Amino acid sequence: MRAVSICDTETLRAHGLCVTPGTLRIWKHYGRYVDDGLFIKIGNRLYVDLDTWQEILKKEQRKMMEVGKRMQAKSFKRKEKTKF
Repeated sequence: MRAVSICDTETLRAHGLCVTPGTLRIWKHYGRYVDDGLFIKIGNRLYVDLDTWQEILKKEQRKMMEVGKRMQAKSFKRKEKTKF
């Protein structure tokens, strides 16, 4: 478990998190990724588990790949209108 405090944006970016501290607090408040174990609360400080973050990114990437495959299978060409 590698934990990083969400206090400083530059620290988050240095560890590969391109998310602001405010966004992370909103995610925590609404319960996003809480079940995955992304957030760790020690005292009054909120930390992000970097190992869990990597797992979440892989999971989201797999989802996007599946959506992309479904999109490729669809045809987006306009159908010609029939004249009556």
